[in-house]
Amino acid sequence: MSRSQGAAQTRRFFRSITEIPDAEWAYAERFIVHRTFERHEHLLRVGEVAEHSFLILEGIVRIYYLTEAGKEFNKGFAAEDQVTGSVSSIIGGLPSRFSIQALEPTSAALLPRRAIEELYDRHRCWDRLGRVIAEATLVTIERLHGERLDPLEVQYRRLLETFPTLPKRVAQYHIASYLGITDVALSRLRGRLRARGELIA
Repeated sequence: MSRSQGAAQTRRFFRSITEIPDAEWAYAERFIVHRTFERHEHLLRVGEVAEHSFLILEGIVRIYYLTEAGKEFNKGFAAEDQVTGSVSSIIGGLPSRFSIQALEPTSAALLPRRAIEELYDRHRCWDRLGRVIAEATLVTIERLHGERLDPLEVQYRRLLETFPTLPKRVAQYHIASYLGITDVALSRLRGRLRARGELIA
């Protein structure tokens, strides 16, 4: 994806949330960095202080924790037109508690923390943009915690509603890790749904 394409997609995403005056976009565009990450490359590693939030323009990433035993546990995924990053690290300057890794070649717009703080004070459109994204992030976190109480079939169907192409884009063990089950258990779950006609892929 070229820089001009990335810039156009970034602006479209912003304007889907709030109107951005031309002068404000021209001012903000200088701060936005567009980067491509290779498959398996990290956007953020646990322990790092996040300097950016990431708007995924093309590709898909996973957000994962490491247990004390060193085992990886997927917390979630982010794909096109979704913002991801460590809110506590961006706001509080704390080390990130999780890592973000590209699962396929991924293009992203990097939104610098210091620029975001400056833009908030510059024009109300940026304040609204930041507030809407932060609220959406908090709602997602709360929803994910609540979903852990739902039956696995419900969790899996909801995941596919959010990311319909996920099983074709990432290894099944990543989905199994997100659900907290083994690859074998996921295969059996998919088999049950397919037998009932609730799963085609």
